[in-house]
Amino acid sequence: MDKVFVIGDIHGCYNELVELLQYWNKENEQLVFLGDYIDRGQDSLAVVQLVQSLVHSGNAIALKGNHEDMFIDWLEERNAERFLRNGGSETIRSFLGTTKERDTRRAIMEAFSDEVFFLAGLPLYHEWGDFLFVHAGVDLTLHDWKKSTIKDLLWIRDPFHIGENQTGKRIIFGHTPVQMLHPDDCAEPWTSPCGTKIGIDGGLVFGGKLHGVKIDSANKFEWYHVQHKSKGH
Repeated sequence: MDKVFVIGDIHGCYNELVELLQYWNKENEQLVFLGDYIDRGQDSLAVVQLVQSLVHSGNAIALKGNHEDMFIDWLEERNAERFLRNGGSETIRSFLGTTKERDTRRAIMEAFSDEVFFLAGLPLYHEWGDFLFVHAGVDLTLHDWKKSTIKDLLWIRDPFHIGENQTGKRIIFGHTPVQMLHPDDCAEPWTSPCGTKIGIDGGLVFGGKLHGVKIDSANKFEWYHVQHKSKGH
């Protein structure tokens, strides 16, 4: 397609996602999600099911985020506390309507096996021409960025933000709220001094923004955002 429309971290904020998608033209724009569909917000299940339906219809590419990775770990009884500490209880409540189910893992696996399988199998990055879309970033010390570990693709922060980008790609990423990257707590997209790394996690679930960016084949950018509206964090 001639354009891509890339959307940052959603974290269970369904209403904001639906509003931002109004700016997407599915006829000529490839939709790309950067991950983190779940946790902290109140409507993780609805977000997952909407993203899943868009992917299955062939209209979207959804990348895995570290929060999806934590969810799968929790379901497989690894690092349970990490998931719960980072907003997992809200995800459990969204899926089951309660957090008091006797065996929440089993209940989710039985009732939502399709959604779990979908989240577990999400790709870690997507290339489009000279652009690379990834949840957190890549290991810029490697000669071949594709050899970055799964942990780096999903979790890396400072070494990627401050490292020299010699990948030949302009990298669009989420994961780190832009308020942490700007010196003045700004919620606008962040661009590295070299201009080749662009962060679009607007810290939506913390009262910030959901960002989307359209990029055409001439590398022209169009920015869109939706302010935080959801009641729950």
